Amino acid sequence: MVAGPPLSHLFQPMRHGTETMGDRSQSTDPVVQALFKSFDAPIRDYLDRIGAGADPLRRRNAGSHRFSGSWAVKLHAPGFHQNHVHPNGWISSACYIDLPDVIGDAQNRDGMLTFAEPGILTTPHLPPEHKVHPAVGTLVLFPSYFWRGTVPFSGKQSRLTVAFDVVPNLRHAGMM
Repeated sequence: MVAGPPLSHLFQPMRHGTETMGDRSQSTDPVVQALFKSFDAPIRDYLDRIGAGADPLRRRNAGSHRFSGSWAVKLHAPGFHQNHVHPNGWISSACYIDLPDVIGDAQNRDGMLTFAEPGILTTPHLPPEHKVHPAVGTLVLFPSYFWRGTVPFSGKQSRLTVAFDVVPNLRHAGMM
């Protein structure tokens, strides 16, 4: 048996779609390189905003980062992501590249990104505590340990997102 890449998600949460193989942040395509360069400023801003502290998120904030995995996902209706976490990341993301028209309707829950609803059975049921309505061009950053998923969407159009995980760049910060 050939060993594959390290597990990047607790389990494969995607339903009704396809995901790219390999780390997209390492692509030699100039357009993909430009996309990942464009993520640097929002990530640095996020790190500045969370600051330093003793909690699990902020205590690792050395002010610099590196990508630890990235991929693109194309979903078809009724596509969604089951609630999951990324144990190999520190900060995770969702960047909306192309969305079906039905997701653009703010009155509709289709395609909504949800947080804090566990992907395991709990008693009592724990509903999402936070929701983000997707918009083309939006980059959402959040701690990798947050449970997150998406609401299925309808229609005939597909949804395209790029996602990545980052970890602290301890060498750059002089911590190794």
